[in-house]
Amino acid sequence: MQTVNRRTFIKGSAAGALVTMPIARERALAQEAKHLPAGYAMVTSLRLPLAGIGATDLEPIISGHTANWSDVGCALSVPIVPMAIDGIVPAGLTPTETATDYDDLITKLDMQPGGFAVVPLDQIDFRVNTLKVNGIDPLLASGTDDAPVARIGAVGDIIPGRNVAAHIRAFGDYSVPLQRTKHVLSSFDFTFANFECFISETLEFPELVDANALDFVTRPDFVPTMVDAGIGAVSMANNHAVYSWAGWGLPAFEDTYGFLTNGGVPVFGAGNSLEEARKPFVTEVHGLSVALLGVDGITGNETWPYALGVVADAGSQATDSHGGTNPLNLPNVVADIEKLVAQYDIVIPFFHMSEQYYWTPQDWAVETGRQCIDAGATCVVSSHPHTIQGWESYHGKPIFYGIGNFIYDQMFSVDTRQGYVLELTFRGREVVNFRIHAHEIEDFTQPRFMGQGELAAFMDRFWLSSDMLTKQFG
Repeated sequence: MQTVNRRTFIKGSAAGALVTMPIARERALAQEAKHLPAGYAMVTSLRLPLAGIGATDLEPIISGHTANWSDVGCALSVPIVPMAIDGIVPAGLTPTETATDYDDLITKLDMQPGGFAVVPLDQIDFRVNTLKVNGIDPLLASGTDDAPVARIGAVGDIIPGRNVAAHIRAFGDYSVPLQRTKHVLSSFDFTFANFECFISETLEFPELVDANALDFVTRPDFVPTMVDAGIGAVSMANNHAVYSWAGWGLPAFEDTYGFLTNGGVPVFGAGNSLEEARKPFVTEVHGLSVALLGVDGITGNETWPYALGVVADAGSQATDSHGGTNPLNLPNVVADIEKLVAQYDIVIPFFHMSEQYYWTPQDWAVETGRQCIDAGATCVVSSHPHTIQGWESYHGKPIFYGIGNFIYDQMFSVDTRQGYVLELTFRGREVVNFRIHAHEIEDFTQPRFMGQGELAAFMDRFWLSSDMLTKQFG
C-alpha cells in the first residue's frame, strides 16, 4: 500500500512553491481563519457558482447588510436568502425560511439557489456547497481520529498525442500541457487520471502524415511531468490502451504500461493478465485506505457489446492468457467492488464509458454506475464522452458521469474544449463535499482554470446535463 503525504499549494509563497504541510497544521489554519462558532460552516445551494468568501464578508451576509451574492464575488446576480435549521440560528441572523432539519434544509436550498445557512460541520455532506473563508476550507478541520479528512482529485482524459504532441515538439518542452493546472492537482492528498495515449521511443508520430490521425503517441519524457504535477496513478482502462487503427496492439500497450509504472506513475484498470487488470490501485491517505478500480466500457464492454459507441470486438480486454484492459463485465465488476468494500475505507470505480459528445449518459452507463453504488462503492467517476455529462445522487452517494477532456486537442466545440477536475472531500468513509475546478483547453494543448464568469456559464451546462439526467432516469 502506498502512503501519501499531504502537499498544499500555498497562495503567496515564493514563486507559488509547493510546500509540505501536515494535516494538523491545516486544521490549525482553519481554526485561525474561522469567523463562525467553532464547529460550524456557512453552506449554500450547490447551484450557486461561488467557492468562497472573504472573512470580512461573513458578518454583512449574516446581518443582511449584503443583499446579493454578486457583492462578494459571485459572477451572477443572485439575491441572498438567509435560512436556518430550527434551533440553529447564529447571532445576528434573521432567517426568512426555517428548516425542520438538515434534510429539509437541502430541499429548501435546492429550490432557492441564493439560500444560505450556518450548519454544524458534522452534519454537512456533499449535497451542499460549503463556502471557504479566506481560502480556507472549514471541512479540513472537521475530521476525527476515527473519521479523518482527505481530499482526492479526479482528472479526465489525458491524451498528449496528435496536435498536443506537435505543440510539445514546437515548444521543446513536455511540461507545457500541465503547467497551468499542476498547482491544483498537487494540492490534493491524492490525484488520479485517465491516460489514453501510447508511449514509445520508436513509433513514428502519426500526425506527421495525417493531422487528423486517430492514433496517439507521446515520448517517455511526458511521464515525469505527470509525477511533477502530483498525478499519483492513472487508469489505462480505455479505448486507446490497446486498440489502434495502425494495429500496434499489445506490444505498444506493454511498452506504455512499462514506461508509466517504471516512471513512477502506477497503472490500474489494465495489466498483463485479466487478474492483474482487475486489481485495484491501493493507497493510504491520512489513515484512510483507498482502492481505485479502472474499468473499460468501450473496447472492453462485455455486458453491453452492441451499445452505441462501443468497440467491443477490438480485442483490447485482458484475458487469462494475455494483457489488456479490465473489461466491463458487470457481474465481475460488482463482485470486485463487494470484495473491496470489505477491505478498504474508500472504493472508487473509475469507468471509461458512454457515448461521445452526448450531454447525458446512456441507460447502460447509468445502470452500471448505480449497480456499483448498490455494491457499496463510495462514489463513481467516469470519462470518455469528451464532454461533461452531469452528476446524480443515488442512494446517498454521488455518481459523476463524463468529467470531460483534460489534455486533448479537440478544439472544434465548446463542449470538447472544456472539462473539470473533480475535487472530492472525504470524512472517513463518506463523501462530504465535491468541488468543480472547470478548465478550458487552449491552443490544442494546455488546460487553464476558468475565471468566475466562465465558471458560471460552465456550471449552467453542468446543471442542465444533471437535470436532463434526473428527468430521464429519475
